[in-house]
Amino acid sequence: MFSRVKKYLRPKWMCKVRRNAMDMLPKVYGPRGTIMLGKGIICLCFGFAYIGVLKTAPSPGLDLVIRIMPLPLWGVLWFIAGFMLIAAAFRVDHSRALGMLTAMLSIWALSYIDYFGRVPVLPNGNDNTAFLFAAILAGMALSAAGIARMLNHGKSHPEIIVAPGEATSDD
Repeated sequence: MFSRVKKYLRPKWMCKVRRNAMDMLPKVYGPRGTIMLGKGIICLCFGFAYIGVLKTAPSPGLDLVIRIMPLPLWGVLWFIAGFMLIAAAFRVDHSRALGMLTAMLSIWALSYIDYFGRVPVLPNGNDNTAFLFAAILAGMALSAAGIARMLNHGKSHPEIIVAPGEATSDD
């Protein structure tokens, strides 16, 4: 009963404006778009951490990464990956964005593995736990690669890559 009363209290022009505004906005491409948004937010967080805004010392496990290029440039690459993933959330093909994410996560995981291999015991006598962060990053890289493979089967399975709500050839 309350929903009927509420419906009549709302002006009709407001409903039309809201509906038209929602139609103009891009829509997230279903569950796969939501995955891309989540991974994009993670990349943006990495970007903020390493772009140089925060005044923190770099983790000792990043020696290999810093040898490739300075951390602020890595921060920019993390931002680019994040924006690519967010843009991919509104498209069918996510392979480029997920490929960049997989490559970056793999490089960072190798950096922490390298650090653990060189310094298994820290100078203060504690065990080096860099392998744990390497395992987390490697797991995220495998997840991104697996998701890219599941979502973008290529030309051999075009029936799998359809927009939400579109009819497939089986219908």
